[in-house]
Amino acid sequence: MQGSGFALRDATAAEIADWDALVLTNPDGGQWTQSSAYATLKRTERLHPRHLVLEGPETVYALALEHRSLAGRFWYFATGPGASFEHFGAIADAIRAARDGAAKGVYAVKVEPFEVDTPERRRALAAAGYRAANPVQQNTYTVLVDLTRPVDEIFAGFKKSLRNHIRYAERNGYRVEKVEPGEETYRTMYALMQTVSGGKGVEGMKPFEYYCTLWGAAVAQGSGHFWFGYDGAHDGPQASAFMIRFGRYALAKDGGSVPDRAIRGGAHLIRWRAMQWFKEQGAEVYDAYATPPSWQADDTSHRLHGPGVFKRVFGPIVDHLPTHDLVLDARRYRLFLRLLLPIERRVRRRPWGIW
Repeated sequence: MQGSGFALRDATAAEIADWDALVLTNPDGGQWTQSSAYATLKRTERLHPRHLVLEGPETVYALALEHRSLAGRFWYFATGPGASFEHFGAIADAIRAARDGAAKGVYAVKVEPFEVDTPERRRALAAAGYRAANPVQQNTYTVLVDLTRPVDEIFAGFKKSLRNHIRYAERNGYRVEKVEPGEETYRTMYALMQTVSGGKGVEGMKPFEYYCTLWGAAVAQGSGHFWFGYDGAHDGPQASAFMIRFGRYALAKDGGSVPDRAIRGGAHLIRWRAMQWFKEQGAEVYDAYATPPSWQADDTSHRLHGPGVFKRVFGPIVDHLPTHDLVLDARRYRLFLRLLLPIERRVRRRPWGIW
């Protein structure tokens, strides 16, 4: 990793107005979690978006979610900051150098490079002063499908059981529709998400208002898309999916289905149809989103075991680096971890973190 060469500053008003287009120019191709829609969503959780620019060997437009407490300011670059991996050491130096400027009052910074987890990369981050921490984004462990290949080649890469399920659903009349966003779509989507896990809902499910903000922000951005699937045996859709297209990636963010399906394979057919649509729109990678890590793929006690089984038929699990913390003030960082974080977790009712 390089150790110098970047400068950190706040984005200008003009840059903020054109933020999404600039994020798409980042070396990593742009992540939705660095976009204006994600900033809108996280404002509802008392996180304060900071639009920052890293200038040096490459220019990086980075969205930091700022958590404010008695300890000071803690920044989180969700799936970011979007720089080439070899520059994370230089970025650490730039943040340290900006403690009297853009990073004033910041005692720690959480980064999340969307890079495959390897011992060599962990050692490089540690040498630059980063400390490994727990993953935050659920697609730290995920299944990725290369959409740049011909359609027939993509389909042939699926497991045989998946190919059979998709063909069965098509042959037996399972109908997939790309549906318009709006209040009715949102309520139907939320209701189907609640049928998961015996009616308890998806893991970590939030109130309807949260999803309205998420879906509405993505739709307004032009990145949010809905699909419903119909098996003819239910009053309304049997399955649903909400997906986000931003830059190279098509992210399968939310989904739900009625368990007593009349035609097997419908939920997988929805995703296959969506992949083909995203490919036509220029997406390069389909991100199945949220699986267990590969070494826990067969652990039935893992909270994501069920979704993992559903998604692994599309391809193998890819393990990305977990989040890493750059500690700028060790005393305030310890204060946050030992005293303030437990309070935040209780207040936010989010045992795995506050972000």
